[in-house]
Amino acid sequence: MTRISSQVRRIPAVLALCGIAFLLQQAQAMTFRTSSIGYHTQAAKFVVLEDIPSDQNVEVVLYDPNKRNPKLPVLMGAAVFKIEKTRVYEDTTKAGPATKNLLLNFSDFKTPGTYELRVEGTTIKSDPVKIGDYLYWDTLKPVVKGFYFQRCGQAVEERTLKLFHSACHLKDADFIFPPKGMLDGDTGQDVIGGWHNGGDYAKYVTSTALSAARLMSMNEWDSKPFKYFRLEYPLFEPGYGSTDDLHHEIKAGLDWLIAMQRRDGAMYRKVAGKQWPGKILPEDDEQRRFIYGVSTQDTANAAAVWAMAARDFKKADLGYSVKSLLQAEKAWGFLETRTEFLVQRSDSDYSGSGEFINPNSRTDTPYRFWAAAELYIATGKLKYHQYFLQHLNEISLERFSWTNPAILGITDYLLYAKNQDAKTADTLKSALLRLADELADSAENDLYGVGLSKYGMSSNQEIAERAAILMGAYRLSGQTYYRDVASRMASYFFGVNPMGMTYITGFPGKAVAHPSHRWVEASGKPVLGYVVDGPNDYATDGKTPVNRGAASYVDDAAAKSVNEPKILNNASLAFLLAVLNDAYNVPPPEETGPKSPLEFELAPEKSKRK
Repeated sequence: MTRISSQVRRIPAVLALCGIAFLLQQAQAMTFRTSSIGYHTQAAKFVVLEDIPSDQNVEVVLYDPNKRNPKLPVLMGAAVFKIEKTRVYEDTTKAGPATKNLLLNFSDFKTPGTYELRVEGTTIKSDPVKIGDYLYWDTLKPVVKGFYFQRCGQAVEERTLKLFHSACHLKDADFIFPPKGMLDGDTGQDVIGGWHNGGDYAKYVTSTALSAARLMSMNEWDSKPFKYFRLEYPLFEPGYGSTDDLHHEIKAGLDWLIAMQRRDGAMYRKVAGKQWPGKILPEDDEQRRFIYGVSTQDTANAAAVWAMAARDFKKADLGYSVKSLLQAEKAWGFLETRTEFLVQRSDSDYSGSGEFINPNSRTDTPYRFWAAAELYIATGKLKYHQYFLQHLNEISLERFSWTNPAILGITDYLLYAKNQDAKTADTLKSALLRLADELADSAENDLYGVGLSKYGMSSNQEIAERAAILMGAYRLSGQTYYRDVASRMASYFFGVNPMGMTYITGFPGKAVAHPSHRWVEASGKPVLGYVVDGPNDYATDGKTPVNRGAASYVDDAAAKSVNEPKILNNASLAFLLAVLNDAYNVPPPEETGPKSPLEFELAPEKSKRK
C-alpha cells in the first residue's frame, strides 16, 4: 500500500514537471530579431520577438549585463528598462500551434552602452544590443569600400582580410557597332577601369552613373564629415592623395564614364563578354570583351551625373569640376540632336551580361528630365529649366532606380536650385511629402518596418531608396517622424527581418556568407561590404523559395535572384547611412509641420500620430 500511494503522490509532480518542460520548449522557440550594428541613441529602436505562443503573454526588459543588481549586489546584471510599447501581429503563415510576433519599441531609452533583451521568466535573450552615437558612420565605411572591391582594370587588395586579385580586363574592348571615322585596323578603344556592376564582371553606364550620383548625393547633403572619411587604400593606389577618399572612389567610376563617351557626345551602354564567365578570378576572365551600342538613356544618365560632379568637385578638384561640366553639356548636345528614344541592341545583349534597358519602355524622358534638373542646378541656364518644367507632368514620382531616376532631379531641384519656379516648387514639395506619408504609413504598419507588399528583384535597393524619400521629406519639412521611420528601415538591413540576416558580407553575426559573386566563389575568401539584392518573391534561380515575401531568401551562391551584390545596392544603402548619421548627429532643421513621432501602446489597431 505504501509503495502504491507514493507512486500516486508522485503523479501530479511528474505532470507539473512535464508542463514546465513544455512551456520552456515553447519559450525556447521565441527568437529576437535585432540590429547587428545597434541603434543610435536618438533614433527609433525597434526589435521583433517572433514565434510567441498565441495564448502566452510575455514581458521584455532591456538588461545591462555589466550593471550591479541592487537586489543582489554580489551578482552582475540588472534590468534597466521595461518595454511597454508593443504591438502584436498574429502569425498565420506557419503550420502547427498558433503563434504571434511582438514588435517592441524602446526608442525612449537613450543611454549609450551594450545591453541584452530578455523575456522575463525564461532564459530567452537577444544578442548584444549596442546603443551609441556613431554606428551609422562606422557602418558607412565598409559599404563604400565595397566599391573599391568592385574595381576593374587594376589590382585590388585588402591586407587585413588577406584578399587580393591581379589587374583584370586589360584588353577592353572591341566595338559591337564601330563608330564612323575609325582608322583602318582599329576595332575598339581603351575603356579600362571603372567598377564591375556585380558578380559577373560586366560594366554598365547606367549602374555606374546612378551609383556615382548617390555617392555624390550624400556629400552634397553635408560635406563636412567626409573630410575625415578614410577608406584605407593600399600603398601605391593609383592617383591617391589628389582628393579626399570619397571623391577618389567616385572618380574611379566617373573616369570610366568619360572613356565610354563617343565623340559626338553619345554614351555607349556597357562593356562585357559574349559569354557568362565561369567561377573564376577576374584576371582569369580572358574572353574577348565588347563595347555595346549607344542609347539616349545612358547618355542622359551620364549628363546628369557629370552635372552633379561639376557641383560636387568644385572644392575637391576644380579642374575635374570644369571637365565634368564640359562632358555633361556635350552629352546634352547629343540629346538635343536625337529627341526620340534610341537604343542600339545586339544579338549578344543577354548571352554574357544583363541590360539596363527596360524592354517595355519606349521613352527616355525620366532620364532626360533628371539630366535637365542637374544641369540647371549646375549652370542656371534657361534651356535646362524649361525642359524640366515642360516635362514635369510626364514624370511618375517614385523611388530612385535605374528604371526611373527622376526623383533625384526633383529632390535636388527643391534642395539646391537657386532660382526655382515658386509654384512648381510648392507643388513638388507637396507631392513628395504625400509620397513620403504613404511610404511611412505602410512601413509603420509592417512588422519589419519596410512596408513592401511584394519583394522584387533588388528589394534591398528599393527599401533603401524608400527610406531616402523619407529623408528628403525630413530635410524639406523638418518633421522628425520621417527620420525615425527611415532609421527603422535601416535596421532591416542588419537583422530586423524574418531571416535575422545582415545583408552585407563580412559583418559580424548572421551575415551573408555565400554571395553570388565569381571572385568570392573562386577565391573562397570573404569580402567585406558587399550589399546583396535581398528577398525576391519572383526568384527564378531554383534555390530561393518564392512568394514568401521577406522570407524569399537563401544565403547560397547559386541563388542569383537574391544573393548577388551590386554597386547600386551599395550606393543606396551608403546614402541612407550617411544622411541618417547627419540627421542624428546635428541639430534637426526647423520644423514646418506638426510632429508625428512613432508611438504605440499595447496592440493598437494603428499607430497614433500626435
